[in-house]
Amino acid sequence: MKGTVFTLFEDFVVAGYGADAYEDVLASATLITKQPFVGPLSYPAEDLMSLVGAAVSRLDVPLDAALAAFGRFAFPVLARSIPGLMAELPDARSFLLRLESLIHTEVRKLDPASSPPRLSVIASDDTWVDLRYESPYGLFALVEGFLDGVAEWYGTPLAHERLDVRGTHATFRIHVSAPPPVPAQAARASQSPHTTETARATA
Repeated sequence: MKGTVFTLFEDFVVAGYGADAYEDVLASATLITKQPFVGPLSYPAEDLMSLVGAAVSRLDVPLDAALAAFGRFAFPVLARSIPGLMAELPDARSFLLRLESLIHTEVRKLDPASSPPRLSVIASDDTWVDLRYESPYGLFALVEGFLDGVAEWYGTPLAHERLDVRGTHATFRIHVSAPPPVPAQAARASQSPHTTETARATA
């Protein structure tokens, strides 16, 4: 797992509970890694699970609430780190439809040995998207927090529900409205002068 996730988790705990609380969590966790976590490097996923478990215990917060809050916190930070990709995804629905192919492809490009969770679209229409989550860890609440982060980023209400839970895998149905059609006047305004002149010449 990329070190970016670990540094994000540190930022999340520090922002919510303070630096001393994170040091307490770090001291309480049983970690394979003995050195500080660094963003570009990769670390065992078990270390993150140990940190999450220690945070839940030391900070006295429910596991699902902590995971959902972390997902919501992490999304805008991750989105700002890939401005080029996000520029291609102007609304929540387009982001969800291309999540696996774009975002996770970038992760695997940086670290071919990594095994990020799979988040693949298995069905969709104009108002909903079915997203299949496959991971050995079953962090369903983290995905739900991530989806809440998507909604906040795009300013679009997203209702979501878990469907077809099988062990550590699940399908999430996400209810999202299709982006509004571009008004004819705006579409004409977006045409280049060359296109307009060509249309006049051929009329």
